[in-house]
Amino acid sequence: MKNVTKLLLVLAVFAIGFSGCSKEKRIEKHLYSKSGKWNNTLYEYKYYQDGNLEDATNYTNAGFIEFKENGTYVWTFSVNGNTEVSNGTWTNTDTQLSMTEAGTTVWQILEESKKTLKIEYTEINTQFGDEKEVYTLTFEKSK
Repeated sequence: MKNVTKLLLVLAVFAIGFSGCSKEKRIEKHLYSKSGKWNNTLYEYKYYQDGNLEDATNYTNAGFIEFKENGTYVWTFSVNGNTEVSNGTWTNTDTQLSMTEAGTTVWQILEESKKTLKIEYTEINTQFGDEKEVYTLTFEKSK
């Protein structure tokens, strides 16, 4: 009976470890599969000062990002007739997407599927009081 219990425990630990890796790999493959191009359908920005919402801005159709299988990306951000292109590298876990250009930004993955990606980044600054900026981006896979 002890051997069966030990075997089940080892199998359970292996299954938990395996399932964690598979979600991470699944997200990775979703990001770069097909063309790897994701349209930024909604870009939301919120600014809080001392816990109060002071500013909120939304942009629709704000460009696109293209994830490459080799871990690089090209991000074309376009609003109000202005376009900015950035290049960098990316990695992911099952809950985060890290993007590095000059520095690294770690986005929380709020929603992810083959067709939809929603990520959020929060920046907190206490130099001039309690300031918080929240960026929430929603992408749809390009066809």
